[in-house]
Amino acid sequence: MRTRGMKLAAAAALAAAAVTIPATAAPAAATTAPAATTAAAASVKLSCSGSGGKGSAAWNWKSKNEIRSITLRGKDTKSDGRHPAVRIVWTDKRGHRSATPWRHVRNGETHWSTPSIYDRDGIKYLEIGVRKYRDNSVDRDICEAGRPNPRG
Repeated sequence: MRTRGMKLAAAAALAAAAVTIPATAAPAAATTAPAATTAAAASVKLSCSGSGGKGSAAWNWKSKNEIRSITLRGKDTKSDGRHPAVRIVWTDKRGHRSATPWRHVRNGETHWSTPSIYDRDGIKYLEIGVRKYRDNSVDRDICEAGRPNPRG
């Protein structure tokens, strides 16, 4: 038993030394750069625009199944008696598509926040869509923009 305890203590001391030696030998910028790159890859901002409307979205990829801190914006860019609407659409790992309801822009520019979207089958691809409406009828699609999930 005593020998085993000493082996464990020696192994722990070697493990601690292995962890601290590279940390002191490497410059601080080298150790923080990968973390910043990973964090940047998890945040996404997209926009698309076309005749009479613009949409944008920002979110954070939490995991292969979840996005968080979603902000969706829409803007009417043309006084033509029509108004744009925006939404988020995602495709899961099985190829099924799901979407938030269309958010209608009635007074120039509007934004919405959603805490999170979770899909148990995983989120493979996420996009925003913008379309124009005349009253309550779809007039035409304006644009779409999307990104694959870097966590999936």
